[in-house]
Amino acid sequence: MHRLSWLSTAVAALVLAACASPPTTLVALPAPTAPGTHQVRDAAVTVRLRQVHLPDYLDGFAVVIGRDGQVLVVADRTEWAERPSLGVSRVLRDALSQRLGSSRVLIAGDTRRADAVLSVELLALDPAGDALALDAGWSFVCHATGHSQGGRIAVRVAMNSATPQGVAAATSVALSRLADALVTELRCDGRS
Repeated sequence: MHRLSWLSTAVAALVLAACASPPTTLVALPAPTAPGTHQVRDAAVTVRLRQVHLPDYLDGFAVVIGRDGQVLVVADRTEWAERPSLGVSRVLRDALSQRLGSSRVLIAGDTRRADAVLSVELLALDPAGDALALDAGWSFVCHATGHSQGGRIAVRVAMNSATPQGVAAATSVALSRLADALVTELRCDGRS
């Protein structure tokens, strides 16, 4: 009887193991692409980047790998390794640090007072076919002068593949290009 009980338990365990789904793959955004030497700016302004806002439909853990009109195509058994708004904020902050100097872009917890605050809202971050489109609204407010400005920047980058890894790589490149465009705008003296 004991042997039959053990055999039943073993068979049940094998059946459950066969029904188990494969583990979820986690994808992280890679580091930003480095700027060309002509893009690095010796900034006199210290910037605090607020957490980047993403549309709610993109700020979940599912990886959107495509879009067909209003229908989002989501990767099977693949998730972002971190909430996308946190990953996007991290990569954009790193890209700005590469372009402005690491001491000029304050990170969370830095108690120094920033000269200015940069807010960015991604209005779209859509992979479609062989490209990823990023559309961002931004505002920049200088504390000392009260100067503020804002605008909108659209970036389109090629995607090597419509896979989670392809989307992650293209997102990092798009955020790097967004940083390139932003550094030309970040001034507290009112000049462009």
